[in-house]
Amino acid sequence: MTQDRGFAGASAYRESLRRAGSRERRDWHQGAVGESIVGRMLADAGVRTVHDRRVPGSDANIDHIAVAASGVYVIDAKNYSGRPRVETFGGADPTPRRLFVGRDDHTHLVHAVRRQVRVVEGALNDPSLPVRGILCFVGADWDVINGYLVSGVGVTSPDGVAALLATPGPLGPERVDAVHRLLGQVLDAA
Repeated sequence: MTQDRGFAGASAYRESLRRAGSRERRDWHQGAVGESIVGRMLADAGVRTVHDRRVPGSDANIDHIAVAASGVYVIDAKNYSGRPRVETFGGADPTPRRLFVGRDDHTHLVHAVRRQVRVVEGALNDPSLPVRGILCFVGADWDVINGYLVSGVGVTSPDGVAALLATPGPLGPERVDAVHRLLGQVLDAA
């Protein structure tokens, strides 16, 4: 296990410093700011959280893993402008299938969070622990209160995440602490 690097958005911030192009550097810095905002919200809410963990076998990272009474939440923070919305493929099934922010299709983000959820489930190795994925859009123009559910991944704002994490659930304080410690031990810092 590598040493924890200390703050939400650490790997995105380091990447922004490495990027030579001003556009790339700005994008990575903007991402680090979004991760920091969500990290601060989680800290202010008193939620036990592990930040910035490596996804084994890839260059990807998990921004935040929050452990609350209602379960474990894999939270991918995105600092995007525009209005999140979902669309279906049409037909008789009204289930949301595609995620857009403004005009841009960002459905790939849903699939990335699903992969991150599988990493956390594997690390916990406890099917009794509910693990849910959330895309948290900071700076987005929301026209709905609760957000959306796309292919099992919640899509919402920081306020929506805070409300979700405050939901009562089956995990007592001792179990929350134990799960938090385990995640910090078994998942390497990015």
